[in-house]
Amino acid sequence: MATIFEYIDLKHKQKSKKDAIVEGLLDAIEGNAISKGAPLPSVNKMIQTLGVARMTVVKALNELKERGVIVSEDKVGYFVNDINVTRKMKVLLFLTSFASYHENLYNHIIEDINDSNITIDLYFHHCNPQIVKSVLNENLGNYGMYIISVFESPLLKTILSRIPSRKLLQIIRPPLFENVSSIHQDFTLGLKTSLNNIKSNMLKYDRFILIFSEKYGHPQAIRTSFIEFCAINNINSQIENKISSELLVKGTAFWVIEDNDLIALIKMGEDIGLQIGNEIGILSYNDTPVKEYIRNGITSVSVDFAKMGQSISKYIKNPVYTHEVFVPELIIRNSF
Repeated sequence: MATIFEYIDLKHKQKSKKDAIVEGLLDAIEGNAISKGAPLPSVNKMIQTLGVARMTVVKALNELKERGVIVSEDKVGYFVNDINVTRKMKVLLFLTSFASYHENLYNHIIEDINDSNITIDLYFHHCNPQIVKSVLNENLGNYGMYIISVFESPLLKTILSRIPSRKLLQIIRPPLFENVSSIHQDFTLGLKTSLNNIKSNMLKYDRFILIFSEKYGHPQAIRTSFIEFCAINNINSQIENKISSELLVKGTAFWVIEDNDLIALIKMGEDIGLQIGNEIGILSYNDTPVKEYIRNGITSVSVDFAKMGQSISKYIKNPVYTHEVFVPELIIRNSF
């Protein structure tokens, strides 16, 4: 059987030495010169045998790491991780949680990529920077792209600064870094416009309650927009951490952010015989396909997560700097 070095041709005029090493190692794996789990020759051995600079070897190995073909262990060396040598890209996708709207986003990313040679590994951080830190400590350098649903946290910004800016895409929330690619929402404009568009509907109700729990890490722009809207329009209002039966009084409109609060509100309202869309109003946040059909339709404020997913998949396939902004809009249905 041929050795690994016999697969590496540094004399090819149209390839850089780095690319020649990458292709040679891929050919060696495909040709069974080295199997899954086996160690690669050390960096020093490659330098001595091939007669190239250390940086050339390191760049070649880093590219294979980002594609998921090899992995490294500190003070041990490099090992073959996957024999799928056709993989173009390995992506780490970090979402807040697997909420319904995130599922919609994720499904459209996967569907629109439609490329078996791009692998996406999915993680959830629940707006906890320590989770992000832990995952990156284990995986930094092992992916060609890191797509993160960012959130407001000075610690998160420090953690993400370890990722090369060209490999980072900030999504959903307003970006933490300028001049780093982002596909995100403009909460301020979208929320203010959406609330103004339901002003006439509020004439049916005596008070407006926002169900907003701090533990989920939702943007403070939601609270701010709600407070400003109610103050400007002289609306009797309050903000609560969670839904409770004591809040369900005829003539009350609710803005619920979490879907579990939405379901609880619907159930409690029906249990005491309050008619949704007339005796109590419901405004939801982050639309999903099912909200079009629940109780004849739930009014929502949301961006189009299907289109956002399509934009993210487009970026994965062609990572050119972008700063794409989605504005949440009001989707009027029968619940408000």
